[in-house]
Amino acid sequence: MAVQRASARLLAEIRRSHQVYAYIDVISPTQERMRLPATGGEVNCDRTASVRRTCKATCVDPLGTLVPEGPASLLTPYGTELRPYRGVRYSDGTTDVLPLGVFRLAKVSVSDGTGGSPDIQLDAYDLSRTVARDKFVSPYVIAEGTNIVDAIKAILERTFPDLSYDAISTTRTTTAPRLYDVGDDPWEAVTELATSLGCDIYFDVEGWVVIAPPVDIDALPSPDFQYMPGQGKLLDLSRVFTDEPGYNGVVLTGESPGDELPPVRAVAWDEEPTSATYHLGPYGEVPMFLTDQLIKTAEEAQATADQLLRNLLGFSAQLSITGIVNPAYEAGAVIEVVRERSHVSGLYAVDSFNVPLDAKGTQSLTLRQKRTAGG
Repeated sequence: MAVQRASARLLAEIRRSHQVYAYIDVISPTQERMRLPATGGEVNCDRTASVRRTCKATCVDPLGTLVPEGPASLLTPYGTELRPYRGVRYSDGTTDVLPLGVFRLAKVSVSDGTGGSPDIQLDAYDLSRTVARDKFVSPYVIAEGTNIVDAIKAILERTFPDLSYDAISTTRTTTAPRLYDVGDDPWEAVTELATSLGCDIYFDVEGWVVIAPPVDIDALPSPDFQYMPGQGKLLDLSRVFTDEPGYNGVVLTGESPGDELPPVRAVAWDEEPTSATYHLGPYGEVPMFLTDQLIKTAEEAQATADQLLRNLLGFSAQLSITGIVNPAYEAGAVIEVVRERSHVSGLYAVDSFNVPLDAKGTQSLTLRQKRTAGG
């Protein structure tokens, strides 16, 4: 999911002066619920981070009912979830909000100075961190012939038995038993399994597990949002051109144990002649080498190499912008940015962004580009 299905009314409202409406639903392990107004903080999303979404929020406790009294209190990091929302309050009094993620509360800090009410700082992470911390306490084996998506689900269900999934379908299976040792990280395990399919894996804003290919930056669709001259949505912009990491190719070797098939090899390059990192152009060839024990055929190897390359391309030309807050984004959203004086005009994929929980904050986005708009 690249962008949430925000209403046309909300998208029109955030383009002009509007009243921000934000809150946090707090849910205990026993399903006790409380709604908190957020006075500050933000949600951050980074497609390249090990934990994709993080949340830092500030709230006040004028009545003294929120400050934790002990481990059994609601605002304690022992299984409590945070679900922040941001949107708008329209002039007719109705509200329209979008979810910003499902987070496990990790830290609560209370600051109580002289006068006023205590300030409470909440730090939370999406559910992938909880999976990563639930390390294998005994050797864990994925049996030979197990469907790879089913293997991913089985590992995740150790921690969260009732997850919902937005996953590709695949016939790919393991070719030999796959062993994880005591102390291994289950989130790393499912990430490796997803990568072998050429997919990203992450928890989305509703807490669903997404297993899907990355955005194809060579074939970006029409933009989800636009930052154009005269609209007042773009506050500032900076560009960086770099050759780090700079990969423009993937060399993938499939070595499936447990069968008598020889290793297979696939190579994927940046084949777009107009690209700055075109592998037959002045930039040259900068390949990433990978080995995968779940790949059995040349066709599987090529498909995976092609998908992995899509994660690498575009980082040589990065764009950072600050603008009005759009709470509908997911990493991978496609936006159009035009700023003639900076020679910027094109379609970009969003790699990271923040969503402030107060009305004063602005939104910062890190973008990557492969082709110009309409190109």
